[in-house]
Amino acid sequence: MHIRINKNDKLKIMKKAKKAKMSLSEYMISSSLEEQIIVETDKREYITELRRIGNNINQLTKKVNQGILKEVNLSEVKRELNKIWQLLNS
Repeated sequence: MHIRINKNDKLKIMKKAKKAKMSLSEYMISSSLEEQIIVETDKREYITELRRIGNNINQLTKKVNQGILKEVNLSEVKRELNKIWQLLNS
């Protein structure tokens, strides 16, 4: 199959194919057949945020085990985890 396409559009499509880690042909076929193309994003931001939350939970657990704290409110942790889930699902 042969198609005609201007240089700018071809470059845009090539960039999208590269971002999707697909060959140009694979990308064009998937796009034409209306298949969903999933592009992975950089997950470093999420990993960093999860580490922060993990550190906070560890600090709280240590204080509870030492008897410094008797009760822990994890509503903030729930909010932060919810934010991360929203980012991952977007």
